[in-house]
Amino acid sequence: MKTNPFETTPFTEKPSVFETEPTPAPQPITLSGSVSDFQTQNYGTTNAPSGRKMQWKQFFFGLIIPYAVVFLLFAIMAFADEAGDPWIYHEEILTVNETGYFSHDFQQSTAIEVEWCSGYAISPDDSFSMHCTSDYSGPQDKFIVEEWVENPTGADSYVEIGEYTPSNSTLWLQPTDSSIENIEIRVDFYDSSKDFDFVFEILSIGSCFLPFIYIGAIIFAFVKQKQSLAYGLLSALGLWIALVSLFIASLVMFGF
Repeated sequence: MKTNPFETTPFTEKPSVFETEPTPAPQPITLSGSVSDFQTQNYGTTNAPSGRKMQWKQFFFGLIIPYAVVFLLFAIMAFADEAGDPWIYHEEILTVNETGYFSHDFQQSTAIEVEWCSGYAISPDDSFSMHCTSDYSGPQDKFIVEEWVENPTGADSYVEIGEYTPSNSTLWLQPTDSSIENIEIRVDFYDSSKDFDFVFEILSIGSCFLPFIYIGAIIFAFVKQKQSLAYGLLSALGLWIALVSLFIASLVMFGF
């Protein structure tokens, strides 16, 4: 059976590349929880800082430290005054020897110098008196013992009767009156190694700066936010004023 050449097989239409199949709709999103769980009553606000508590250790430290400094200052001065006394005093009663001389070894170092000496007769003539004077005329300084001699016809004078010898720390003399048997003598020595006057000078100068140091400590405590320490320092001043006022009131009430 012949077919018509002009008759074609029906063409099956292919889908266009620009056409897509429809996508399914997205699933709805469900949020868990509830709105009431979100609290907004404190939102956007801050809590006020609580006040600082008193630090009692700092307070008592500030209260005590000014008195401790003053006490330490006086303690050092008292110790330097007792341990550093450069003056040495000797009182002796000398008896004449068989040659008519009076002598005594004071057993002092050659570094210890004589500052003064004086003497008086005990018996039988109490008019005798003597003293020491420095002699710088020779190659080495020495102390000369001089006796006061009364001159009935003219001016009184001093007569050299002995000396102090530093090499053996011995004082010797021979009065003009050979009848004198006992002499009470006093010799003052100076030990430069025990002279602590510079310590007193330093402490005196340092004590002048104590008020400024005290004020500076208070300012420093406030700047460093150590209010308890600052209050303790201020309380120390208040306590001192109260004690002084009480002392003055006691003098007024009972001392007059």
